[in-house]
Amino acid sequence: MADLILAIDQGTTGSSAAFFAADTLEMLAHQKVEFAQIYPQPGWVEHEPEDIWKSVISAIEKSWAQVLVQIPQANKNNIISIGVTNQRETCLAWNRSTGETAGNALVWQDRRTAERCLQLRGNSWQETIRERTGLVCDPYFSGTKMEWLLHNRPQVAQWKTKGQLCLGTVDSYLVYRLTGGRSFVTDPTNASRTMLYNLKTRSWDPELLALFGVSPASLPEIRPSCSLFGESSGLSFLPDGLPISGILGDQQAALFGQGCLRPGEAKITYGTGAFLLMNTGEKAIPSKSGLLTTVAFGHPDGKVSFALEGAAFIAGAAVQFLRDQFAWISSAAEIESLAKQDPRDPNVLFVPALAGLGAPYWNPHAKGALFGLSRGTSRSQISRAVLESIALQNGQLLELMQKDSGQKISRVGVDGGAAQNNFLMQFQADILQTVLARPKNFETTARGAAAAARVGIQPSALAALPLPAPDKTFSPLMPLDESQKINSRWQAAAECVNSFHKEH
Repeated sequence: MADLILAIDQGTTGSSAAFFAADTLEMLAHQKVEFAQIYPQPGWVEHEPEDIWKSVISAIEKSWAQVLVQIPQANKNNIISIGVTNQRETCLAWNRSTGETAGNALVWQDRRTAERCLQLRGNSWQETIRERTGLVCDPYFSGTKMEWLLHNRPQVAQWKTKGQLCLGTVDSYLVYRLTGGRSFVTDPTNASRTMLYNLKTRSWDPELLALFGVSPASLPEIRPSCSLFGESSGLSFLPDGLPISGILGDQQAALFGQGCLRPGEAKITYGTGAFLLMNTGEKAIPSKSGLLTTVAFGHPDGKVSFALEGAAFIAGAAVQFLRDQFAWISSAAEIESLAKQDPRDPNVLFVPALAGLGAPYWNPHAKGALFGLSRGTSRSQISRAVLESIALQNGQLLELMQKDSGQKISRVGVDGGAAQNNFLMQFQADILQTVLARPKNFETTARGAAAAARVGIQPSALAALPLPAPDKTFSPLMPLDESQKINSRWQAAAECVNSFHKEH
C-alpha cells in the first residue's frame, strides 16, 4: 500500500478533506462538509469555531471511507503527513490552557471594522502599513479584527492579561486542536495577511502590534510553510504522531498546487471571490497600483518566495446573486447557456461591487452597478455582462501586476467552481491575451496543502513536484484591439462606481 498524505482544506462555506498519493500527488478521495454562516447584523460575518472543527472531523471521516471503498486494504498508518490550508484572514481568540473560544470567529468578509480602517488611513497609518506589510488598511485583514476582539469580548482581554490568550487565523486553531493543544503556530502566508507581519524582517512588527494592542505572546510562532508544525495527538479519528508538515493560506495553496513555483507564473481561483496571484520570486515587489504584496510560500530552508495579489470580493457570488435574487437561473451552471442566447451588447456592463470594491480600489462603501440599459436589453445580455465582469476584474488585475513587476506572466493556471464554465474561461483568455491551463483536478488548494506537506518531510521534493494533470487549455481568439477596447470600457465603469461611492 502506497504512502498517503491527508490535506485539510478549511474554507469559507465548509471544510474539505482529501487523501493524496504521496509520490504522485494524485487525489484518491475528497469530501466536503458545509457549516452555517452567521450574520449577526449587516456587514458582520461569523463562524462558530466548534462548527469548523466538527466539519473538519466529518470531512476526514467521510474522505477516509471513500479511500476504503477504492483501497480496502488501506490503513491509517499509511498516512505519512498532514497538510493544512485555510481561509486566510478569518481570525478567532481562544484560551491557550483550556481551548475555550471567545465567541465566534470573525470571517474575512466581515466589514465591522471599516470605520476603524478609515480612521487609521486618516491618521496616516496607511503608508506605514503598506510599506511594512504589503497590504492596504482594510477590514478584510485580521489586524483590526483582532483589535475588535480585544475591545469587545471581555474574556479576550482577561486572557491577555493572564498570558493565556491565543489570537490566530484558522490554521493556528486547527493545528492547536490537531495536536491536543501542544502547538500554537502559523506560517508566513497566513501571517502576511494579518497587517501585523513585516515582510522585510519576516516577523511580527512591534510597532503595528502596539497600534492594535496585540501582545507578541498572544500570537503564534511563525514557521516555514513546509516544515514540522506539530504531531497529531489525542484524536479519535487519526493516529497519534502524524506530522503536520505543511501549512499554506488557501490562495497560496492554490498557487503551490498549480505548480506556480517560479517567477512569472500565476493562478486565478474562482470562488465566492476571485483571487489572482503571481509569483515574483525571492523579492517582495511593492505595488504602486493598489495590489497586495504577500508571501507566496516559505521554503524549508527559511527562504521566502513572494507574490503580487489581486483580490476581487465578488466572482461566483455574482452568479449566485442572479440566481437567488432574480431567479433567472435555478443553478449557477445554467448561466452559460443563458448568456449565449442573445448577441452581446457592448454597452451593457456590470461592476460587481456587491461587497465593496477590492483591488485596486479598496473601497468598502462601493455598490454594484449595471450600465448601458435600454428598453431592448434582455436577461441574456445582463447575464452575459455579469459573467464577463468576473473576467474583466481579473484582466485589470493582471495588467497591473505586469506593470508593477516588469514581468510578463508566463503561465496562468485556473481553478475553482467557475473555471468549469467554458464560456467564461474562453472570454478570460481573450481578455488576458494569454493561455489558460485548467487542470483535471479542480481541488488545487488541497493539492497545494498536500504538496507542502510532502516537501515539509522531504525538502528535496520541492525541485521535482509534478504539475497537475491538464484538462483543457484556452488560447486567445479575440483580436488584441477588441480585447483592449472591452477592458478600457469596463475599467471606466469601475472608476465611475469607485468615484460615486467615495469614502465618507
